[in-house]
Order: sequence, then structure tokens, then C-alpha cells
Amino acid sequence: MLFMGIDVGTQGVRCVAADGEGRIVAARSVPFETLNIAGTPGWLEQSPRVWQDAAEAAVRGCMADLKAQDIAPDAVAAISVDGTSGTVVPLDAAHVPLTNGIMYNDPRAGAEAAEVHAALAGQEARLGYRFGASFSLPRVLWVMRHRPDVYGKTAVFAHQADYIAGLLCGEYAVSDDSNALKTGYDLLNDRWPAEVASKLGIDPGRLPRIVRPGAPIAPVTAAAARKLGLSERTMVVGGSTDGYASALAAGAVRPGSWASIIGTTFVLKGATQKLVLDPGGASYSHRLPSGAWLLGGASNLGGRTLNACAGERGFDELNAAAEGMVPTGARCYPLPGKGERFPFVDPACEPFYAGDITGGRLYPAVMEGVGFGERLAFERMAKLGCPAGDVIFTAGGACRSALWLRIRASILNRQLRVPRQVDAAMGSALLAASSAMGGLERAAEAMIGYERIVDPDPALVGPYDDIYRRFLGDVRRFYGWEV
Repeated sequence: MLFMGIDVGTQGVRCVAADGEGRIVAARSVPFETLNIAGTPGWLEQSPRVWQDAAEAAVRGCMADLKAQDIAPDAVAAISVDGTSGTVVPLDAAHVPLTNGIMYNDPRAGAEAAEVHAALAGQEARLGYRFGASFSLPRVLWVMRHRPDVYGKTAVFAHQADYIAGLLCGEYAVSDDSNALKTGYDLLNDRWPAEVASKLGIDPGRLPRIVRPGAPIAPVTAAAARKLGLSERTMVVGGSTDGYASALAAGAVRPGSWASIIGTTFVLKGATQKLVLDPGGASYSHRLPSGAWLLGGASNLGGRTLNACAGERGFDELNAAAEGMVPTGARCYPLPGKGERFPFVDPACEPFYAGDITGGRLYPAVMEGVGFGERLAFERMAKLGCPAGDVIFTAGGACRSALWLRIRASILNRQLRVPRQVDAAMGSALLAASSAMGGLERAAEAMIGYERIVDPDPALVGPYDDIYRRFLGDVRRFYGWEV
């Protein structure tokens, strides 16, 4: 029995087929031909046809790989699709896109976001987030306000993942509550809020029916089976956003488990038994299939600053040179530019550097600074009543550096575990497996393996704890913020 996960990202589609022990039996990645076709400067749009072509090529390639291994199509028990959070496309009654997909980072709906905020302030308070221009409900309102010709023909506003799932199973007007969060779905009462119609004037009939991630939607259609090499016995199940799927792949599925993902930016997600509200507005929660919650946020810290200070030198060379320099004694909050969003919100804050960062110390100091920011985020979660345990699951490009893993483990004074497969497509494969394997937690336990385990270095834990205390004073002095 195999489980297929399809990740529709910003730059392309990745598809994996995994078995019940988490082994990848087939995998294909297909880049998009174009990344932005918006005709208006500053807007960001992609063609749903480009999504479709890449997704079909990736699935077809995986199924060809399975066939080459003498694995029958009906070995794939279920498929789940994730997509970029907040990306939406209006479809007509024949499921044909009426516009390009409006991407998650398109800024056009700022005025509509303020209108949605005013209309749904009560729901924001209950669920602990605030509608912004990156949310999909303001984009739906934008289409209604600025493209009434399109709105009048719209049968459903589909999220990116919904559209690809619809191509597979024919059900385009079904979504999951992970994608639907930014479209305003009330996760506490399992319904579209009445204010969507009464205050915003949006017809709720144009919004999708909602299922939980991993819940059955419909089997693969005969047409999709013929075209892609799939089986009509394969079930398409509820998907998620790409960030949600990445957190699952890293291991944040059971209450108390936390996934720290450091790539270009830093994302922290943790499973909590109850809904947790962040008064500072820096974090918010999705709902897990079990009814537990997935709390977290995204920082502007990450590998981007490390890449910038590396220059033309290779990372292996830089890591080797930095080995004898840690701890540097420096403190920094190495933002790549102005503004932070997690663990505190401050659009005006800028990076700070304190202490000696000369003589090659900048590179390891940035590693340490991201580690200090990571610890700050964990301490903020603890302040909200969600302390992390002794083990942290971690993923992202930062895990390629053994030195950085040792620095972070020592700053956090916790063991870091690096999963064997950490991409969003694997998270979707876990959702696809969740029904057959008795729930997401059991699927994760069986399918997630670890390629590296890093314990804190006893020689570094004490010095880093002292430096971190001074770092907290720097944060208070520079930003006026305390945990």
C-alpha cells in the first residue's frame, strides 16, 4: 500500500509516493514554466494551466516509476494535495478558471483586508489571528468589488490545492480547513461565518464545502486515471497548506511536539491540545485532523543573512573555519532587512549586532543569532502555556551544517532530530496515509524516520546560556520587547 503526496509550491510541483514505513518509492519534481504573469506591476499571478501541466507531469512521472518497478496503480491507496496558503482562483460552473490564480504574496487586497477585519473582528479574537492582504477572503472580496463580471460567473472560489485535487477526482468545490482558515472559515464552529454574507455581501454558495485534512473526498475519476496512469480505486483526501504539510513531515503531529524549520526564513510549528491565543498577534493556529491544534509563526530570520555574509566562499570552508570560533561572544538579531513578524511583531525593527564580529566571526555569529532568535520563539511559546519538550524536530537548509545544528542544540539545550524526508509532499503523503493507518499520529510514527540526532554540546551549553541572557537585554534595549 502506497500513499501519494503532491506539493504545489511557488516554483513548481513535487510528487512523492511513499510506503507505510516512509520509504520514498517514486518521486518527481516539475518546475513551473513561468512564475509571475501579472500584467499589473507589483501584483503576483500564476496560470492555473501551468499548475495543471506541472502537477500532471509529476504524477505521470511517479506512476511511470511505479510501473517500472512492477507496482500496480491501485497500490496507491490515497492522494493528498497541499498548496500555497492564501492562493485562490475563481472557477465557473464547468470548473474552468475565470482569472489567473491570485498568489499568496499578491498585495492588491489591502483595503479589502481592512474591511474583512472590521466585519470579522469577533472571529479574529476567538481564533487568534488578524486578516491581512495575504489572506484569501480579502481576495474574494476584491474580485467581487473590482471584477463583478468574474464574480457573477463564479461557481466556487478554489484554493490552489483544491484545483489540483479537483483535476484528479472531479470535486473542485471541496477544500480543507487548513486552506480555508485564510478564507474565513470558522474552525471552532465548523462553518462559514454569517458575517461573510451579512456584512461583506459574499455569497457563501460560492465558497467550498470543507473537510478536515486527510478526510476522504472522492476517488480518482476515470478520465484522470487514463490520463495519468492512476487507478479509479485511489481515494483523493483533504489536503492542506504547504506550511502545514511541511510541519507534519518534520514531526509536529502529537501535542507537545515541535518542528523548527530553518531555510531562507525560520518557521516554528507545534501541536497543542487546546487552541492557544497569542495576544501579540505573532502566531496563530491551524487545526489538526485529531482535533488538536497546530500553533506557530514565521520569522524573517533564517539562512538569507547567512547566505549574504558567505559571499563567494563555500559553506564547507566557512564551517571549518568557524569551528574554533564558537561561542563567538557576539550577540545579534540578523534580520535581512527591516521588520519582524514572529515571535514579536514590529514592522520597523532593524537588525542589531553587538560584540566583536571581525576576523571571520560574522558567519558563526549569524548562526548563533538565528539560534538565539529560535530560543526566543520557544520561550514565547512557553509563555503562552506551550513549553517544548527535550526533543525538537528540525528541517530546512540549516540542517546541512553540522556546526549550525550543534550551535542550535546547545543554545536550546535540547536534542535536535532531523527527519529523513522533510518536504511538504511527504507531509501530504502522511495525510493520505492517515485514514488507512488509524490516524495522523500513527501514520507519522510509522513513516517518519530520522537521519541525524544532535545532542547539546556540554562545553557550549553554559557559555551560550550566559550570552543569551545578554542577548535578551539587547532585544529589550533595541526593540523594547520582552518575552
